[in-house]
Amino acid sequence: MYIRKTWKAGRTVEVKKTYSARYGKKIPRGENIKQTSEAQEAVNYRNAVDELRRILNANYKPGDWHAVFTYPNAKPPTPLQAKRDKERFTRKLREMYKELGPELKYVQSVEYKHKRIHHHMVIPNLPGGMEPVKRLWKQLLAETYYTPEEQERGEPLHLRFPWSPLDDSGQYGELAEYLIKETSQSYKDPDAICKRRYSASRNLIRPKPEVEIIDAKTWKKEAPERKGYYIDKNASFEGVSMENGLQMQATVYVEIARVARMRC
Repeated sequence: MYIRKTWKAGRTVEVKKTYSARYGKKIPRGENIKQTSEAQEAVNYRNAVDELRRILNANYKPGDWHAVFTYPNAKPPTPLQAKRDKERFTRKLREMYKELGPELKYVQSVEYKHKRIHHHMVIPNLPGGMEPVKRLWKQLLAETYYTPEEQERGEPLHLRFPWSPLDDSGQYGELAEYLIKETSQSYKDPDAICKRRYSASRNLIRPKPEVEIIDAKTWKKEAPERKGYYIDKNASFEGVSMENGLQMQATVYVEIARVARMRC
């Protein structure tokens, strides 16, 4: 027997098969894995990426944004100031979305280790465009870091916004890994702006797995096809679990995009 867990998240379906000594005969372990602090951190990192990938896939769609909010070089904040900025900006952003468009759902992280402080957010697209969001950030900077004379000269307003629209795949695993990697070196620091790898709004969909006990001794080494989906090879895995040394198979299926035919 083995355990099969299935998550449905947006346009993706994830299937994870693992053995367990709780069911059926005992399965020989693979090579013994010594759970050093480094090994456990690697397990935690992988689990965090998997969880965030499912959250992003379930809550965001093509055209939503991975937004990056930066500071002028001449006015770098302290970590404490950046934390306050994040909290204040998020409150005002929630009010703006309530007025202009969809309910605000966000995933947020802050990076400052070996870099200039900047904030990452994944947020929905606004129907009328994202200029109001950019103006709100500039306004916060002007009020917090610049004198009235500097504001009159427009000094804080010449900022670049290195944003990226989410692509039409519906599979945002690479973005999840990028965000987790960004904070993996800093979230445990005593002066960390956020003590977690990322923060998120409470209204996000958090996919839960459907768990099945399969009465079979083995599974096919090649993951089966699923009609209407393709297998994301980069996000799928067949091998030995880092957690318990037992065989496992993890497969990420992505719905095939349907492109409407163009009429001449």
